[in-house]
Amino acid sequence: MKIPSWNLIFAIAAVAFGLVPQNAMAQNDEVSIKQRMLERIASVDALKLSGSVGENNKGFLEQRAMLNPTQTKTMNDENSDRKALYTILANRLGLSVAVVGQGRADSIREKSATGVWIQQTSGQWSKK
Repeated sequence: MKIPSWNLIFAIAAVAFGLVPQNAMAQNDEVSIKQRMLERIASVDALKLSGSVGENNKGFLEQRAMLNPTQTKTMNDENSDRKALYTILANRLGLSVAVVGQGRADSIREKSATGVWIQQTSGQWSKK
């Protein structure tokens, strides 16, 4: 089964925004999640560029080297917010969380900086 691309998922979501009223709480949650992710983006990028974490084929960060407690918290917080966001999108689009995560992983692989560990759909890890 071919997994929809992340861009397709966002396009469908954009249509859904205009046609389907959203639950106010879910909308607030989504805004809060995205804000937290933006606030930690520099820390996440630093972890990825150092090779300490990589982007797996499920749309989550995965540990690649020893992390200190602060780094572990950053990785876990990011993964928690990603899962929550994927869940919101999956519910909105009628997809599984796994499909949304895999679609996001495809997008991340394409956009990742040189030197970042990425996992292919086959499961093989390599540096971009």
